[in-house]
Amino acid sequence: MGDTAFTWLSKKQPIVTLSTCEAEYVAASWCVCHAIWLRNLLSKMELKQLGATLIQVDSKSAIELAKNPVNHERSKHIDVRFHFIRDHVKEGNVELVHVASRDQVADIFTIPLPKVLLDKCKKMIGMMDGRSI
Repeated sequence: MGDTAFTWLSKKQPIVTLSTCEAEYVAASWCVCHAIWLRNLLSKMELKQLGATLIQVDSKSAIELAKNPVNHERSKHIDVRFHFIRDHVKEGNVELVHVASRDQVADIFTIPLPKVLLDKCKKMIGMMDGRSI
């Protein structure tokens, strides 16, 4: 709540994707689904969110695919159920923003990191202060 994350999920995708772009697009669509559910839940508790929910994606091509309503030749194989993300981007419920891979905080939970990046991620999520250990 506020400027902190209060929910987080990591799981293996139950589908096979044909490209990194498609994998990121599918992950972003699941994230948007969860964000919309949370927005509706908070609204029921009279904590309506003003503005769009920011979804950080580290794939510029997945962001462009979500913003562009034209079905490109290279995306026609993506299951139609994932394209609802476009409606929510257009309506302003969510905003997809690019985050460089080196600044992706969730990496601390999903992949092994070199000590320097591990320490950076720890600082970003508040696990350690700015002083070196």
